[in-house]
Amino acid sequence: MTPEEKFIFDLDGYLLVKNVLTPAEVDDLNALADEAWPGEYEENGLRRTSRISLWGPASQNLIDHPKALPYMVELLGPKVRVDHDYSIFMRKGGKAGRLHGGQTMQGGVPGDHWYKYHDGMMRNGLTVFTYCLSDAGPGDGGFGCIPGSHKSNFTVDIPDGVRTYQRTAHYVRQVEAEAGDLIIFTEALVHGTMEWTAEHERRSLLYKFSPGHSSWASTYYDAADYPNATEQQKRMLAPPSIGGRPDTVETGE
Repeated sequence: MTPEEKFIFDLDGYLLVKNVLTPAEVDDLNALADEAWPGEYEENGLRRTSRISLWGPASQNLIDHPKALPYMVELLGPKVRVDHDYSIFMRKGGKAGRLHGGQTMQGGVPGDHWYKYHDGMMRNGLTVFTYCLSDAGPGDGGFGCIPGSHKSNFTVDIPDGVRTYQRTAHYVRQVEAEAGDLIIFTEALVHGTMEWTAEHERRSLLYKFSPGHSSWASTYYDAADYPNATEQQKRMLAPPSIGGRPDTVETGE
C-alpha cells in the first residue's frame, strides 16, 4: 500500500483500488457467472449465492489475486486467511440490507469487527474485498457506507431511518466504482447496500478475509474441493489456528 492509501483507509475505513482486474478478467468472470450460476432474481431484485470461488479457475484466483494480496497482508497480517465468499447481483429497483456493521463490542457482544492501529501498523478483523464486475456511477446505488465510522464511539446512535435509507444523511456515501475496480473495507465500518437504480445489472464478487487465528464463518473451507489450488491458496483456505501457522506468502527466507 502506498502512504496515501494507508492514510485513506485509516481515515475512511475503506479504499477503492482502480483497475485491479483487467477487462479480459472482467469478461472471463462475467462469462463464468453466466455459466455457473444463471440464477433467478428474488422479489426484492436481488440474487446472491455463496462459494463462488468454486465456479472455476477465474473465481478461484480471486482468493489471492496478485494485485489484491499485498493489501490483504498489509491490513490483516502475514497469516491472513479467506473466511468466506459470495456474490451480490442486482437489477434496477433491487433493494438490499440496511446499514450495518461497526465495531461489535459497541453492542456489548464480542466479535471480529474491529480496526486497530499501533506504531505505523494497521490491523483488522473481518475485511471485505469486493471485485466489481460492473460500473456503479453517481446515484446508481450499490455499496454505501459511513466513512470513518470504523473509529466512531457512537455508531449505536445512528437513527434507524438513516440505516434504512428512509432519511438522507450527509454522512452516508455511495461509493462509485468501475468494472475491474476493487473496494476494500473493514467490517468495523458501518456499511450496506443501497437501492440499485441503474439500467444495467450490478455484479459484485465479495471475498472476506480474517486474521489467521480467527473466523467469522461457522464452517471452514475444505481444501479437497479445490484440487487445483496452489500451495499459497491452500494456506489461505486452511481453518483458523495460531500455533505453527505458516505465513500466507512464503518469503523464501
